[in-house]
Amino acid sequence: MEITAENVASVTWEDDYFKYSEFSGFSMDGGHVTSDFANCTFQNVDWYWGIFNIVNFVNCVFVNCTFRGTSFADCKFVECEFAECKFIQDNLGGDCSFEGTVAYNCKVRKSEGFGPSFESR
Repeated sequence: MEITAENVASVTWEDDYFKYSEFSGFSMDGGHVTSDFANCTFQNVDWYWGIFNIVNFVNCVFVNCTFRGTSFADCKFVECEFAECKFIQDNLGGDCSFEGTVAYNCKVRKSEGFGPSFESR
């Protein structure tokens, strides 16, 4: 499945499962995400004030993505890769939050603000 600016409005972000999906070239404001993602690619995605709640990202790749003031509560990032991504403040000075979130065996390159605790196995 490929999600772009043309069809992103039709995506159901709650209680779904995305596998081998490509998310690219769109901007989102808000939104509550409770879906899981496996072997997905996120490229050139700009997400403002999103709420990712207990989401699992497994073997996902993030390239040139920006998350502004986004919450990642109790999420798990497992063997994900981040390249040239930004996890930055929103326009009101609110940081991205990573309460209870853990990253296992992830690679982070030229990215700023990715804040979960890291664990290796």
